[in-house]
Amino acid sequence: MYNEKIEFKKDIPFSLKVQSISRYSIHWHENVIEIILPIRGSVEITSSFEHNIIQEGDFWFINNKYIHSISSSNNAIIAIFHINLDYFENQFEYIKYMTFRSNVYSENQREKSGYNLDCDIRIEYKKRFRNLLISILSDAIDENMLSKKLTEKYEHQLIYSMVYEFNWLQFQRKSNKFISQIQLDRYHRIIKFIDEHYGEKITLDDIVAKEFITKNYFSHFWKNLSSYSFQECISCQRVLKSEYLLLNNINITSISEQCGFSDVKYYYRHFKKWFGCMPIEYRNKSFSYMQRGFHYENLEFNNLGKILKDYINNYFIALYDHNLNSDISFFVENYMKIKYLCTKDKNLAPSSSNHILINLFDYCNFHLEETNFIFNWNSIDLLVNLSLDFGVSLYFRLNCDSIKETLLYNVVNKFIDNCIFRYSIKTVNKWYFFINFRDMSLYKEAHDIKKMLDKKIKNAKVSYSFEF
Repeated sequence: MYNEKIEFKKDIPFSLKVQSISRYSIHWHENVIEIILPIRGSVEITSSFEHNIIQEGDFWFINNKYIHSISSSNNAIIAIFHINLDYFENQFEYIKYMTFRSNVYSENQREKSGYNLDCDIRIEYKKRFRNLLISILSDAIDENMLSKKLTEKYEHQLIYSMVYEFNWLQFQRKSNKFISQIQLDRYHRIIKFIDEHYGEKITLDDIVAKEFITKNYFSHFWKNLSSYSFQECISCQRVLKSEYLLLNNINITSISEQCGFSDVKYYYRHFKKWFGCMPIEYRNKSFSYMQRGFHYENLEFNNLGKILKDYINNYFIALYDHNLNSDISFFVENYMKIKYLCTKDKNLAPSSSNHILINLFDYCNFHLEETNFIFNWNSIDLLVNLSLDFGVSLYFRLNCDSIKETLLYNVVNKFIDNCIFRYSIKTVNKWYFFINFRDMSLYKEAHDIKKMLDKKIKNAKVSYSFEF
């Protein structure tokens, strides 16, 4: 069991390799996220207390400092992506303390990774992310390397998707539940504090004092985000830290003390809860695995053409936004710039007035699939978060000429209902709406939309905009 160090080239925050694998040693990575993409066959991944069979066509995140092993009974071929968290820490301060998931955690620890997706939006996230991984792999094989130019093309899309779609707090939430960036940052600060002080006594008083909040507020905050209690979270982190010591043959009582348990019986209890066995049993299983030896082979990119072609034919899915990759990258880049400018402007000119304008019917924000109205909640969530975090006004342009007049009212009606449910009426009350049209024949539809907004939103801020 060892810390496997990943060597990243200068200014290239990713590394990529393809392996034929039967058994890989127990190891971990520091300040690195690993993504496993089986491109032929399936693999079994043991990552701390979870055991998952990752089928061909699926993918799996191995989180920062998580002890893991990989095995396959069918000599699977896998693409392994490593992501340098140090590189992205300036953009995402707590990225090293985020946990990424591609399935919803189940107490049944041995399940196939794609079987418990209970929400259409998660399925779409996974399809889009798999397409992105395939695109990176395909381009790398075409160039026979993962170049700086190639990583610049994909880095924003990849990290954006991980942080905003596969952060486990976001991924497990119900589709109508909105989590603000303020809440996420607070949660990750608390996880960081636990990570740094797990060997000490940690109390709720420590947390509320550090966060300048009341115990009552913390209770509601934590319940809203996590399905586990605060004490369960601390115990889980301590158990995970004990794994390193267990695999170094240290005395159980000493491990219990070093990891912050007040009594060894509590260590036994919590270890059994998460790992399903006692610490000694886990140690013996791990040593037995390592004694059986390892077998894997690094494959050359220029020999993977046929394998990748078959995989693409089977699993690459043409999504609505696949052809918008450049727009997505543009959006993410500019989102980070807007956030930076808002921070600077707030510090330098607190009295200034700023706003964000969203063209709701723009093809990046909305499209029709037969009779279904599809909104791009990924970008809308980000911009709503931005407006809340920095006190920026949010304006929606409703361009009546961009959509069939027979659908216009129903689209806006559905959008407003979803927003009220998703963000709360208190948030929606702050928004401004421009009803824009060029053809005077659309005035009736525009007026009906205004009446609907007035009915749903108290003192709705609605104005008409007529273009010549």
